This record gives sequence, structure tokens and C-alpha cells, in this order.
Amino acid sequence: MEKPLTASLRQYEVFIAIAETLHFGQAAAKLGVAQPALTQQLKHLETAFGDELLFDRNRRRVMLTEFGRALLPEACALLQQARRVEAVAEAARTGQRGRIELAYVGSASYAGILGRLLREFRAGAADVDLILRELDMDLQISEIVAGRLDAGFVRLPLSGVPDTLLTRTVHSEDILLAVPPDHRLAKAPSVTMASLREENFIFSHLGPDMGFAACAYQLCANAGFAPRVAHRAPQFTAIVNFVSAGLGVAFVPASAARMKDAGVTFLPIKDATVNSRIGLAYLQDPTNPVLRRLLDAVEPES
Repeated sequence: MEKPLTASLRQYEVFIAIAETLHFGQAAAKLGVAQPALTQQLKHLETAFGDELLFDRNRRRVMLTEFGRALLPEACALLQQARRVEAVAEAARTGQRGRIELAYVGSASYAGILGRLLREFRAGAADVDLILRELDMDLQISEIVAGRLDAGFVRLPLSGVPDTLLTRTVHSEDILLAVPPDHRLAKAPSVTMASLREENFIFSHLGPDMGFAACAYQLCANAGFAPRVAHRAPQFTAIVNFVSAGLGVAFVPASAARMKDAGVTFLPIKDATVNSRIGLAYLQDPTNPVLRRLLDAVEPES
């Protein structure tokens, strides 16, 4: 078993200050302490080393002893390391250092919001180990609740989730209609909801009160009809591919129009009454300082 430390960092600090100034009064002023207290701290350090003197001093001069000269470089290194430890501790406490694991739905990446938010966050937390995973929304929720994920970027709203799971809206965008290029509406500058009553729709695999699917169902409900859902798919890339294959039309977030070579036409909806929102989902009272820092950096969108 190692012998416990008998000297404090403050005592080493006193020793170094005296060694740098070779003057007890100047060292006391440098440390902001009274000279008797400084002398007492030095005495404690010398006692810890078997009453070995660190300084040879009289009325006219103060000099390091050979013992003090041998100890000084190690004392300086010890103090520097202690300061590094304190700096790391402060960075970890404030979320500037550490680890965070985030998930995102694929549509959050091409919406542009994910890259922008993480870029802004990393500007003040360069030492954070950031782990990103693309994950379907329902899987994200179970992983966050289980504590295996810190947070996730999801399509809102959420339904049937624990009260401890909170969300913060970070992005809102219009909803467009995706149609095959040979569709009767493909050449129109825009569409109305009334013109879509008889269409076959491709919807998300999620229920009518969850994520983007909830927005699509609400759009139709506000227009006075229930959508005829012909097919379902888990991601917008698959939904757009189904549209391209002529299997139906689909509501998609405006950012889906950024898909290259999608093979579909994206049309504005003149009388759309609903927007699609992306939110950050996380557990109430997060314990990870990095997540707390991310939440501070993410301005809620009204």
C-alpha cells in the first residue's frame, strides 16, 4: 500500500513562490497571504519531508538548499499537473469535455438543421466525443428511455411516450406533395387539399398520432377527408421511391425536395394548415453535462 500524501498543493505553491522570488514578503504578496501564514505553510512542508530545510535563510538573503533545489522541478510539475486536472474537471463539469451519443432520423440530415446545430455546438466544445447514429424514430425513443442514447433528433409530435421524455422543437418546414412525373397534377404550379381526396397515398409506417404521419393525417382531417393509404414505408427515401414507381402520391417535408435524382415532382400545397417539425428528444433532468450544454446551445423554435 502506498504511503498517503502528507503535503498539500497549497504548501507546494508556497514553496514555489518563495523559490521564484527568494523573498518571503514578495512571495506572500504574490499569493495574497500574510507572511506568518506563508512561513507556517513552508514549515509544514519541511516537516512532511522529515524536517529537511528547503531554504537557507538569514536576515540578508534567502537561498534554496540542495534539497530544495532537487525538489523544485518536481514541485513545479506537480502544480502544473494539478492545474491541468482542475481545467479538465471544469471542462467536464460545463460540458466542454466528455461524450455524447445522439441519434437522428434520416430526414433531419437533409433538412440541414442537424449539421448546423452540431457545428455551432462543437465550436464551443471541441473536446467532446460526439457519437452519431441514424436510427428510426421508434427505436430512438426506446434507446433514450433505456439510457443508451443521450438524445435524438425526431419528427414531432410524439405520442404514447413516458412523461419523462421531453422534446424541444429545433426546426419547422412546409409540407409538399410528391407525385410521379406523369401524374395529372405534375405540371401544376401548386395543389389544393380538395384535389387530393381520391388519391392513393404512401404514408409513413408510424401511427396516425406520431411524427410526420400525424402531420399528414392532420392535413387531411383539416380538409375534411381521410386519406386512402395504399402503401407504407419507414423512411422518406423509400416513400419517394414508391412515388417514383407510380404507386401513389405522398406528403413529404420540404427538405425532401433536396434529394438528388428523386424522379418525382414536388408541389407546394396552397392551403396547407400544418407544418412539419423536427425536435430534440431527451430525458427530463439530464445528468450528462454535455447534453445540458447542447440543450443550452439549442434555441427552441417558436
